[in-house]
Amino acid sequence: MALIKGLLASFDNPLLGFVPTIVLFQYNPAEIARVFRAEAAGAAAQGGRSGAALNAAVPPVEDYTIKLELDATDGLEREGPITITNGIAPRLAALEMLMQPIGSSLLGGLVGGLLGGGGTAIPAGKLPVVLFVWGPGRVTPVRMTSLSIRETAFDELLNPIHATGDVGLRVLRQADLGAGDTFASAAAAYYQGLREVRAVLQIAQNAELA
Repeated sequence: MALIKGLLASFDNPLLGFVPTIVLFQYNPAEIARVFRAEAAGAAAQGGRSGAALNAAVPPVEDYTIKLELDATDGLEREGPITITNGIAPRLAALEMLMQPIGSSLLGGLVGGLLGGGGTAIPAGKLPVVLFVWGPGRVTPVRMTSLSIRETAFDELLNPIHATGDVGLRVLRQADLGAGDTFASAAAAYYQGLREVRAVLQIAQNAELA
């Protein structure tokens, strides 16, 4: 069975967007760190009202940290023209674009103008939808909150040919999304719903793991 690889996918519209950005993980991370943070209970709790400390309108904030490795060796051995002339710079640029507001994309505006679309469907200044896919059981909309890149090897033209990237992702809950983010909202509901189903399954799993 072929190994499933994780990926980050970004698009302005899952049906109409012309050039979705798909960053397939060249190597799956050896580990993934997740941190859950409960949000403050609100003004009622601060005022001392009995029982308000446990009030919570939305699920906790969930942050992922993953380390990606990028290497040009396979592309160079296959004599791929893009890899020979650019190293892994295109893949690094794709990661960087996941943190860029749509309105800052010169290429996107040019393509949209040429096709008569007037640009992207997302208003300038808004980030595109990003999906973090880690197998069929973990598909969720996220916002990339941090990206730290270490370039550790270069070719003769100083193009990077090996690098690692520390990526921070914040899971977007349904409450974090706008009314027009239909696809992302469905993914968020799927992600939370599957978590709840698995929490119920662990009751029966207790016998298997006891």
